[in-house]
Amino acid sequence: MTLEQLSILNYKNIAEATLTFSPNVNCLIGDNGMGKTNVLDAIYYLSFCKSTTMQPDNMTMKHDSDVMMIQGHYTGLVDEKEVITCGLKRGQRKHFKRNDKEYKRLSEHMGLIPLVMISPSDSSLITGGSEERRRFLDIVISQTNPVYLEALIRYGKSLQQRNALLKQEDEPDWGLCEVLEMMMAADADIIYETRRKMVEDYCPIFQELYSKLCNNTHEEVSLRLESHGERGNLLPILQSWRERERIVGYTLHGPHKDNLDLTLNGYSIRKEGSQGQTKTYFIAMKLAQFLYLKSCGRCQTPILLLDDIFDKLDAGRVARIVDYVSGDDFGQIFITDTNREHLDSILDQTQRDYRLFSVSHGCVTEIPHESRS
Repeated sequence: MTLEQLSILNYKNIAEATLTFSPNVNCLIGDNGMGKTNVLDAIYYLSFCKSTTMQPDNMTMKHDSDVMMIQGHYTGLVDEKEVITCGLKRGQRKHFKRNDKEYKRLSEHMGLIPLVMISPSDSSLITGGSEERRRFLDIVISQTNPVYLEALIRYGKSLQQRNALLKQEDEPDWGLCEVLEMMMAADADIIYETRRKMVEDYCPIFQELYSKLCNNTHEEVSLRLESHGERGNLLPILQSWRERERIVGYTLHGPHKDNLDLTLNGYSIRKEGSQGQTKTYFIAMKLAQFLYLKSCGRCQTPILLLDDIFDKLDAGRVARIVDYVSGDDFGQIFITDTNREHLDSILDQTQRDYRLFSVSHGCVTEIPHESRS
């Protein structure tokens, strides 16, 4: 999918904008806090039905407004057209439409417009808790595997109901609890096997990419899934732990406790990595996500969003990232930066068409330049 045109009304600090993009490279330049990231976040919203910041929908609306709208016009591989629209009135639920037809369930939209966003906040993949790494797995897999997404949604609902039973002051309905546990165990099997296979296929892509970005140094990286599934079926574990979980009031075992172990030279990247190594690590993870998505599902080239990723990287790593994303593996790219030199270095290395935009106080203006043939 290629985003041809984006219309924004009252999204965060952007009051109104209608932008036409290059199918190749699009650069947004401006100082911090001006709204560059908000443009990328609006593009992200149209793929995932939510903000990358995980804010409640009403928090994405411009403070002095009561209505918000984002609309994207897309073109597919064989020139099929898609118009995706999100509308929201303050205090009401959002309406998400594909070609003017509203979705009954937002999960139906997942994967239609594959997208990868890389930003400084991705450092939480390394510095954050296990929930950040589970979220990474879920975002990657859900864009290519609707069976996994449905199992994940069902598991989450069953888990919530079981936890509510465990929190009750009165004796829970253990018959209902057993039904929920059976449902959880069935979905946990799907979740575990899918995550295990994804990590198995994804890890070599990540390792090769990290090596390229580090110029083939002797740094060895690896990922390993730490999961309840390694202990077998979840049902007997849930049943045997009921009384102990009644004491704490929530479920202690299951795929909601899975983790990704991230290592550098056999040690935790969180403990051993330098600032530059840590940033290269999560950038490599996200670029590997791009290549993984490109080869799975409908085999579409994802849209790539690069939000202010060059800060705190040495010149050599910046040059290798620039060289890599300027290659033919990538389709439509959106890049933000406060430093025009970084963007100029990217544009100098690519022969692809590009557009430049200036962002200031929520106003987005295209910067004219001589087009490339």
